[in-house]
Amino acid sequence: MVRHPTTSSLDKAPIDCRPAFDTQSNIPGLVWGVFYDVGKKTYMLAALISRARDILRTEGAGALLWHAIEFAGFLFRRVYRRQDVYLYEHNLVPRPRDKFLPRLESYDLKVVHSNEEADGLVAEGLEDLRSAFVFSRGLLEKKGAVAFCVYVGSELAHVGWVALDEESKRCIDVLPYRVAFGERQACTGGTRTVPKYRGRGLMAYGYYERLEYLRKRGYVSSRNAVEVTNVASQKAHARFAPTVYGVGRYMKLLWRTNWKEETLAASGLQPPVSRLPGREGRSVTEDGKA
Repeated sequence: MVRHPTTSSLDKAPIDCRPAFDTQSNIPGLVWGVFYDVGKKTYMLAALISRARDILRTEGAGALLWHAIEFAGFLFRRVYRRQDVYLYEHNLVPRPRDKFLPRLESYDLKVVHSNEEADGLVAEGLEDLRSAFVFSRGLLEKKGAVAFCVYVGSELAHVGWVALDEESKRCIDVLPYRVAFGERQACTGGTRTVPKYRGRGLMAYGYYERLEYLRKRGYVSSRNAVEVTNVASQKAHARFAPTVYGVGRYMKLLWRTNWKEETLAASGLQPPVSRLPGREGRSVTEDGKA
């Protein structure tokens, strides 16, 4: 495992990107683009209105109201945010693909490196990643960001991202845990499954494909963060036997931010979900204990 010093504060300059949100709603990612890049405000507002219409048409007024409530929560988090996360590191080793396949009759994985490739998928009749997640357009302009999209028919069911450099990482995950990009380490983030396809194993499958993509390109490990309350994600990660190398604590109040890393033992938190009945793999802590 690549070792990194811990960080006590966050004082990095902002990068021109729209961060991905691991959330139940598309609205935060859409609206962030509106406020972030004034030069593209018209495009983002149009995309936001279009997405709201889609939600109203396909999910109904109740779903639109729920998304609006989540958006209000997102705005609050722009002012105040407190988040505790487990810090994971995955060794990139060969794994049997058949143990991670989703529970779907048919599906198709598309790996997208650029807006040109996204345009090609739209030309094939597939749902546009950038319409569902407007921040994706800005991310795909960066050479170090790669999207992994699972389609069921022409419908986008699951999205996850890989970052191959620091700039892209700070777009898919604002938490400033360290990743040794210069030592063949990468990170993952921005993971979301469309509600109707949850419970089908798409998160674990998506991570399998992302880790395999990195392994085949010579990377040796990958890092990411999972909220301590996100049990579903912890269960998916446990299948890959990762190392939980620490706990990160993030706080934001207005423009002031603070980040602290500590060992799991020092944090006072219980270990994350480490094993699934009938599944291979288990998480281990930094000292090698399960």
